[in-house]
Amino acid sequence: MLTKLLTLISTAKGAAAATVVAAAAVGTGVAATNPDVQSALTNTVLNITQGADAKSSNQPAIVAARNDADKKLRDAFQDDQQKLAKLHSTHVDSTDRAKLNDTVNTADAALRARLTKALNDVATLTLGREGLESPKPTGSPDVKASFTTVAQAKVDDTVATAINDMVTIEADAETAVGALPIVTPGKPADAGKPADPGKPANAPASPAHP
Repeated sequence: MLTKLLTLISTAKGAAAATVVAAAAVGTGVAATNPDVQSALTNTVLNITQGADAKSSNQPAIVAARNDADKKLRDAFQDDQQKLAKLHSTHVDSTDRAKLNDTVNTADAALRARLTKALNDVATLTLGREGLESPKPTGSPDVKASFTTVAQAKVDDTVATAINDMVTIEADAETAVGALPIVTPGKPADAGKPADPGKPANAPASPAHP
């Protein structure tokens, strides 16, 4: 009986496991009368309820949404920033070097500002650990609103918009740099290379042999 009960409980989760325990106690009387069985059942239920279900409950949906949004934003920012950094190596004339650097640096600053705004927007949409803070009169207890699919959609839209904006910032900088005259480094000119002396035009005739 104990083996069957434990096997049944191991396939249950949370409240379902508790229901199995209650049914066992009422239906068979074993759990209610045998201390060893009670202990085994209790430990099994604790292991189950503190397992996967408990782990997932330690990170509410709102926290998972915020962490996922932050990661997507930072990954996109890093990708665009690396592309901007490569523009510094563009071969331009020395007279255009300052303009190139200014274009890239301005884009980098705009990229950082857009990331910061997006992170702040996500934080606003995911206030609190359990849910969004609900408006409340002064002095009234805190009330949490559940994190709904509508709220998740707003977070997703905020992230997508910010990522598109950052892509545009990088693309505009790339276009501006591409409009600058490009200097193609090549093989050094032959200037300064000694000319082939060749054969003298008025070479003296070889002396006649006696």
